Amino acid sequence: MIKATNTCLLATAALSACMASPTPPTVTSSQVDRAFDEAERISFLPETNVNDLPTGTVSYEGQIGANVQGNAVGSILADMNMIVGFSSNDITGNVTNINLIDPDGTPNQQLTGTLQISGIENSGDLDAVAAGEITGVDTDGFAVDSQMNLNLEGAVYDDAGTGDAVFGTVEGEANGDFFLDVDGVFFGTDD
Repeated sequence: MIKATNTCLLATAALSACMASPTPPTVTSSQVDRAFDEAERISFLPETNVNDLPTGTVSYEGQIGANVQGNAVGSILADMNMIVGFSSNDITGNVTNINLIDPDGTPNQQLTGTLQISGIENSGDLDAVAAGEITGVDTDGFAVDSQMNLNLEGAVYDDAGTGDAVFGTVEGEANGDFFLDVDGVFFGTDD
């Protein structure tokens, strides 16, 4: 009897060690609404004329907002820093602070991890990939990891000045312990 009790205690201890608590979301419902309003606003701006594109390097601060389906249904909202080298025609940056949002607009949890952005700029057209590992907690309370790969395609737009905004589509997926299909937009303005 003692051996069986000890085995049960060890099994219970091992199971509880596997259980994880989600990282609390870092956005509120009203911030989610404002982000999607900002994406819509930027989407209606005029594209920058190729002759008016910035020279040198511009850092655009913004977000990625996308619908997700798969092991989670709802959306994500993440912070994006996209650095566009108009002289070198390269794109770098990162995506951080990835928050999973429930279908009713309630922030659920933060998915930890960073996606690195790399790509090319050609006459104001932006073509990049954001990739990296993300970690979250599934509905059973287990920590899960996946590799997220997103394709970003867009352009440079005129906001308060010329070439001071970016907007485009985001498509991709996360594969690993959990699967997500991602479909949305990226947007940002120069800082």
